[in-house]
Amino acid sequence: MIVDTKHGEFDVKDISRKERRKAYKQCKQVFTNQDPEKLHELCDEFALIAFGDEKNIEKHLGHLTAVQEDEVLIAIIGSYMGIELGNATGD
Repeated sequence: MIVDTKHGEFDVKDISRKERRKAYKQCKQVFTNQDPEKLHELCDEFALIAFGDEKNIEKHLGHLTAVQEDEVLIAIIGSYMGIELGNATGD
């Protein structure tokens, strides 16, 4: 799946319906509670889902600033979940 962001296009792993449902439950909990620490943990989990391992995460996101990386990961989460999240990081 290709995720288009203002920081470029990212080719991320497709996920199954079952994986999507499990992830959606986590997303609802994080976004309902608006806990920045939990949001960063969720972004890290989605980075692993999207890119497979730390080496690939570094390859795809290593050139970005921390804020840009969060923006890309929020876009990836939104694409997987089928929702528009806007600026969920508060940055």
